[in-house]
Amino acid sequence: MDQTTSHSDYFVHSVAKGFEVLQAFDSTSISLSLRELSERTGINKATVRRFALTLVDLGYLKIIQEKNFQLSPKILDIAHHFLQSLNLPDLTQPILETISTTVQESTNLAILDGNEIVYVSRVNTAKRIVGANLSVGSRLPYYATSLGKALVAWLPENERKEIWESTIIEPFTQQTLTTFDTFEEDLAKSRMRGYTIGDEELEQGLCSISMPIINHQGATIAAINISTQVIRTDKKKLIEIYLPVLQEGVKKINQQTGVKM
Repeated sequence: MDQTTSHSDYFVHSVAKGFEVLQAFDSTSISLSLRELSERTGINKATVRRFALTLVDLGYLKIIQEKNFQLSPKILDIAHHFLQSLNLPDLTQPILETISTTVQESTNLAILDGNEIVYVSRVNTAKRIVGANLSVGSRLPYYATSLGKALVAWLPENERKEIWESTIIEPFTQQTLTTFDTFEEDLAKSRMRGYTIGDEELEQGLCSISMPIINHQGATIAAINISTQVIRTDKKKLIEIYLPVLQEGVKKINQQTGVKM
């Protein structure tokens, strides 16, 4: 059923035609003349000119050489506001599922709350024991996890120091980093390579690799990881096989939250 017919009591045709003009642009036609806009929308040239110039006045189109029209960066504001209205778990869940399916390991999304990480979304692969006791809302000490490292590594040093000093440092295993200097050394290496590693620091036999999620202001708002066991995943596999999959997933998320990496 035609939308204009079924909603004739409130349907505003001029609004619909304005969106038709915007939708006429695509990746292969980034610049269109009035004639091309008329052909693509089915709107006569005189009318499409009024719509196009109105959109120019509103800032969503701009006029370039030879009197052609082009989308303005302002059009991104609409998409940005939509993405900002989404909950991060909703935005990332499909990507977490893709990562998990690809590597057949658990993936997790966490945020920083004081000196703890909080799991806000996770995909726990079937037949895997790692993280079976974790769920959305679970909390862990930030300093003993790759997620926690990713969440603080790119913070200013004074903030990292403040978080450390507010934390009771407990050695969960022999690998746990229990001094600020050694922890800072690990974070420095992480910043250079762009990812963090958890190497049996929280639990013997548990390892993971994490990366930060960045918002449009360049701030870390969350972190995502792949969690596995050393019995089936050595460091070489972690870096050569899992890392590229994680990087691709994080790239997609960061593009949606405003930063292209």
